[in-house]
Amino acid sequence: MRRVLQNLLVLVVSSLLCLAALEGILRLRHVDLSFGMPDRTIGFRLRPHARYRWTDEGFSEGRINAAGWRDRDYAEAKPAGITRILFLGDSYTEALQVPLDSTFHKRLERDLNARASGARRYEVPALGRSGMGTTEEYLTYEKWGARYDPDVVAVLFVLNDFTDNTREIDTHRDIRPYFVERDSALVLDTSFVDSRAFRARSRIDALKAHSSLIALATKTWNDLQARRALAQLPAARDTAVSFEFDARLAPDSIPAFRITAKVLARFARQVHADGRRFVVFVSGEARQEDRAMLARALQSPHFDPEKPQRFLESLGAREGFDVVPLTPGFRAASAAGAGPLWCSLHGSFGHWNSSGHAVAAEEMEAYFRSGPAALER
Repeated sequence: MRRVLQNLLVLVVSSLLCLAALEGILRLRHVDLSFGMPDRTIGFRLRPHARYRWTDEGFSEGRINAAGWRDRDYAEAKPAGITRILFLGDSYTEALQVPLDSTFHKRLERDLNARASGARRYEVPALGRSGMGTTEEYLTYEKWGARYDPDVVAVLFVLNDFTDNTREIDTHRDIRPYFVERDSALVLDTSFVDSRAFRARSRIDALKAHSSLIALATKTWNDLQARRALAQLPAARDTAVSFEFDARLAPDSIPAFRITAKVLARFARQVHADGRRFVVFVSGEARQEDRAMLARALQSPHFDPEKPQRFLESLGAREGFDVVPLTPGFRAASAAGAGPLWCSLHGSFGHWNSSGHAVAAEEMEAYFRSGPAALER
């Protein structure tokens, strides 16, 4: 029995030493600690003051700000003479693929101030988090964004938000809130807080924050779960022309379009009730905007490259808010041979690179410079 216990002790000590050595190797190879944390309002958010070093796609490094967003720190109390444009969005707004100063919102802030007259100055704080849908952006505005007393609330809408807003087809259905329709009314469903996935994420959060090994293992597990969930989605999503662009499907017949329209309308009404201006900037996809990819996509008679933007512009016209597609600017840049506007990811187009952020900022500045009303409450 004594020898068995000795052997067991040797095994345990050896295993711990191996794990410690692996932890050290991962840190030396810059496999970073987790900088996210569970949140019972929006599923998860960034850890205030956490360091990050992003190498998955593009590159950036720095610190999350004191409020828990990938941006510089802004005082909640708005200084006199400042016009604030608050951006909300997903990974395109978080923009870990490029240095912070290269993001569209920091470029927009610099460009507006460079052309400002008199004592007027502009601030463009950004509350972005990878994977956010419109429901989470609405909740983020209510809980955190409104504190900054913005004059303009701007949403960067990315076309995968249609899916992110729709519980039935979303791969992250167990870790985020949704607005759902019940008797023609929108009801907030926060049942994710009781899901096994969210409870497990909450338990392991503290360990991830202190161990690269656990953070890597968790990321690998989450990636596998996401692939499994994607494989279980209805086969109709795996088609040559996805529902966002399928000319055969009437927009009002698509549940993801309908729920998104209701959430955006509710969002706009809340912002207007707060005495602020609401605007939606729409980011397209490379297959709509890259010259070569668009030409290939148009070979299908069912591909309608304007469908999602047209739907959102019609919604804005009905509900009284501006919708600004960024696609024309990206198409023009691609046609002019501006070079890659997106990061390369697994042989395909990923998020905007620095050039893409520059195009987006230019289109946004053109909108805000189009007339005084664009910057009025």
